[in-house]
Amino acid sequence: RMGRHYRSAVKLYMGFGMRQQAVELALKVDPALARELARQSDDKDERKRLWLMIARSAAANGSLGDGKDVVARVVSVLKDCGPDVLSIEDVLPFLPDFAQIDQFKDEICNALASYSSKIENHLKEMSECDQTCDALREELSRLQNVGIHVNPDARCAFTNKLVIDSGEPFYAFPSGYVVLESALEQEIFPHLNEKQRARVELIESELKRLRQSSNNRNRAAYDVAKDNFEIDELQNELDGLIAAECPLTGLIMVESIDRGFLDDGDGD
Repeated sequence: RMGRHYRSAVKLYMGFGMRQQAVELALKVDPALARELARQSDDKDERKRLWLMIARSAAANGSLGDGKDVVARVVSVLKDCGPDVLSIEDVLPFLPDFAQIDQFKDEICNALASYSSKIENHLKEMSECDQTCDALREELSRLQNVGIHVNPDARCAFTNKLVIDSGEPFYAFPSGYVVLESALEQEIFPHLNEKQRARVELIESELKRLRQSSNNRNRAAYDVAKDNFEIDELQNELDGLIAAECPLTGLIMVESIDRGFLDDGDGD
């Protein structure tokens, strides 16, 4: 009669989504039901936690007999839950100190085989990473020696102004396009997210302040060098935000494929 009450309580726990409490209660009256409830869990972490509870309970119930009974009960739990949930090292704390290795040697062999396979996979991944790193080093070394030639009559791809005579910085892309900094920023800015836009505005403000400060000839050499270093760092960050790719051949152009060739109000 008491067992029926426990089973009713287990159903209530499951109805409220309290699987762990249901398993704890089921272990007191029906260990098979507890194992069934643990198998039904879809959460990997929860499933492992439940099976550890079951293994601990099995070891505790078998401790009244000899050590062989404890090992047999725990090994039975390992076989029921499967190798993807628990391994031999997970249940070792539940085994008695005097347990002989022969009693669970098959599980130990399976664990060692699994470790060996994982080690081989990790070694393979490390080898692939080494090859990728070598390829990146070669590419970086090659790019250090790559230069882009800009003709004296080169014009900005957006404003059609001569970049040499513009008096402002410009970017030359491997695609062959040359773009003035102001025009590039105006083109790229709408495609940046809110955080990136705020960062661009902050960098420009800091660059303006530092460059004005560097024009002061009465400043100490250390302060000038410090400002120049900050200017280089900020300029590199700005370059990464607005000039990471060519605006006419990169991802931005691909994403704007649905835009018309002419703005509203333009002629035919």
